[in-house]
Amino acid sequence: MRGKNRARFEKYMDPALCKQKLEAGELYEGTIRINKRNRSDAYVTCDNLEADIFINGQHDRNRALEGDTVIVQLLDVETIWAKKKESMLQKREQQQRHATAVEQPPMMEEGSEDKAKPKYVGKVVSISRTDRQPMFSGTLSIQQQRFHQQENETAVVDHNKHVKLVWFKPTDQRNPLIAIQLRYAPDDLLKDEEKYRHLLMVAKITRWPIDSNHPFGVVVRELGHIGNIVAETQAVLSDNKIQELPFGKKALNGLPSVPWSIQPADIEKRRDLRDTRIFTIDPATAKDLDDAVHIKKINEDEFEIGVHIADVSHFIKQHTALDHEAYDRGTSVYLCDRVIPMLPSLLCEELCSLNPGVERLAFSVIWKMDGSGQIKDTWFGKTVIKSCVKLAYEDAQSVIEGHGLPKVSIKGFSSKEVEQDIEYLYKISKQMRERRFSSGALSINTIRLSFQLNKMGEPCEVSIYEQKDANRLIEEFMLCANMSVAEKICQHYPDEALLRQHAPPHERSLNEFIKIADNLGYHFDGSTAKSIQESFNQIDNQDVKSVLQLLAVKPMQRAKYFCTGSTDINKFRHYALNVPLYTHFTSPIRRFADIIVHRQLQAALQGKLNCGYKKSDVQKTASHCNERREGAKNSQEQNIQLYLSHYLHTIESKTKKPVITTAIITHVLKNCFEILVPDYGLEKRVYMDALPIDRFVYDPHKIALSVYWKEGIEANREFDQGRKLDEDYIEPSGIQLYLEGGDPNDEDQASKTIYKIPDELLSDNLIDREKKMQRFEALSRISVRIQVNVERSPPIVNMYPVNPFM
Repeated sequence: MRGKNRARFEKYMDPALCKQKLEAGELYEGTIRINKRNRSDAYVTCDNLEADIFINGQHDRNRALEGDTVIVQLLDVETIWAKKKESMLQKREQQQRHATAVEQPPMMEEGSEDKAKPKYVGKVVSISRTDRQPMFSGTLSIQQQRFHQQENETAVVDHNKHVKLVWFKPTDQRNPLIAIQLRYAPDDLLKDEEKYRHLLMVAKITRWPIDSNHPFGVVVRELGHIGNIVAETQAVLSDNKIQELPFGKKALNGLPSVPWSIQPADIEKRRDLRDTRIFTIDPATAKDLDDAVHIKKINEDEFEIGVHIADVSHFIKQHTALDHEAYDRGTSVYLCDRVIPMLPSLLCEELCSLNPGVERLAFSVIWKMDGSGQIKDTWFGKTVIKSCVKLAYEDAQSVIEGHGLPKVSIKGFSSKEVEQDIEYLYKISKQMRERRFSSGALSINTIRLSFQLNKMGEPCEVSIYEQKDANRLIEEFMLCANMSVAEKICQHYPDEALLRQHAPPHERSLNEFIKIADNLGYHFDGSTAKSIQESFNQIDNQDVKSVLQLLAVKPMQRAKYFCTGSTDINKFRHYALNVPLYTHFTSPIRRFADIIVHRQLQAALQGKLNCGYKKSDVQKTASHCNERREGAKNSQEQNIQLYLSHYLHTIESKTKKPVITTAIITHVLKNCFEILVPDYGLEKRVYMDALPIDRFVYDPHKIALSVYWKEGIEANREFDQGRKLDEDYIEPSGIQLYLEGGDPNDEDQASKTIYKIPDELLSDNLIDREKKMQRFEALSRISVRIQVNVERSPPIVNMYPVNPFM
């Protein structure tokens, strides 16, 4: 692994020289992202370049890890891309026979390498920000090559007594193998390697010398067995740098003593709204109620509407131990079975939570609006409120649908009064939403799953979380509050305001989406958020629209916090909302960024010249909150996939029957097609050589694959794995039909044999029973079998089309 004095990587550039070259525009700084499917590919996103910088291979990545902030020197695109194309061809030949359907690298069409050629390529010359000792979940093995063997093969170790290094393979394949010196590994590893094959552990990198292909590290702790939900969840949290620890003693000492009540002096400094009809609308199970609303009709076409947010900054003073701990956590993390809170429960569930019937401190935005939601006047300030009722979204939805409120306990007001308020809020919010979208906002939907757990904490039911008008009502006024606060703090602190921006979609990914939509017969204008939304609006078929909205999520970038004085003003804009200024103000119980914004708003209202933070501190906080939010978001998504995998596995285990469901074909290529299962939000690519078929034909005119099934053979994981071990297995042959009107001088096309198109391929029928043929076309629905392997971490979900000729 190491050679004496032989450098495997380039030495990092001197920091002073880096700084000089960055200022001169000769180097670029940004965050590195490593390709999940192929860790030899990485990309660096820089604020001052319009496209990502492609980093080719481990050598040019120079020991940088996923999420590091790196400094990059640009290289010649043609030279690096030629090397990349050569290695792609070699790898494709090697991997084609040695991977399952879900693990296969995407097969590129002829000429597609040049279509994917990046605008910039570079190499990492320095790492400016990284975790000092990053930790990962994974498994241990004695031999490095063990990890490259097939599932059913076994390694033979004859000379364990000579072993000095063992190997840790991170679960996240973007991370490198870690060399562990034997003294830092478990004592019984050499005696019982089999035990550790199925045991999830956490290791950390301690150093990565310049003369080593791999970093060195130590084993930190044991998590549990692969397939155990608790252990797998801990692995997810570890990989996303989330620590689930009790709050520190110093932080807890900063909490107010209980029983606690609002002091008269605090009420005197605030606008008293305790007699105002204020209520909350949240998910039925919510405990941290950080927003409430009210509405008063002033005259026929004028309303007073208020958004009241928990005044968390009253309890968390700047530079205290509790402030530091909340900063470190950055955000609450929502898992399927629990919440890892940003604040101690005394605050998030009691003193700050806007519970009904109790006096609470709030920070409010109160508007005067006309009947269409146009703002006439805005007031910001600290208030004291007393919510009259906690409503669930289902309660408010019942009112919107004309059924009135179910039986709920309302303190001091009648049901009719609260129902009238909801109706007013709904009518106004509906017009605000319509106006927002007509002005160019973009709505991108994702499938959100909700689980019901049994007494053991295992998933027993799954459903799709449906957003209704009651959700949109609250969302509209929260958006409006965030926009109003953003304008206020940006006006007062143009160099220090903490805002939130959303960059336009990745250009290449957006173009791929537009091409897919065009192949399906739907034209998309991708020039602006408004043009994309208008393209969606022209689609009448709701199924098609839903599928395309899910596909449109992929090119979208995630929104990020930023400091106004550290970012080009042209990049302030929020792409999806299509507004110039936006921030987060409405959820300070679960987001630290909102606490900073509360402090900045209060400083602005007090007329202070200084918001309490230097520009560099705000930028540092913005970057930190982005990292914490990214980790929380990834943890939530991976945790949902974990629970879904176990749910599907349990169904098959208990019923002893295959899990069969409906999938929609979203994209068809030469030798594979992509499917979406709407019930579970699952997406997979299905390759022809993973199916029991004799041959297949790709029709570029219909953009369809016609397959000729082997009668009576199921498409499943057993067949898929078995065919790789069968030396006599013959892969299905593939043919492509060629469009009429091709260039007669095209040497490649002229060399193709003339192929008489069979009658079944000319038919519009998707199944020909006589010929055992099935045609896969985009947007058609097929039955698929889902199989889950929970003995891998994370679980692997395989999906195979059901053979209609059984």
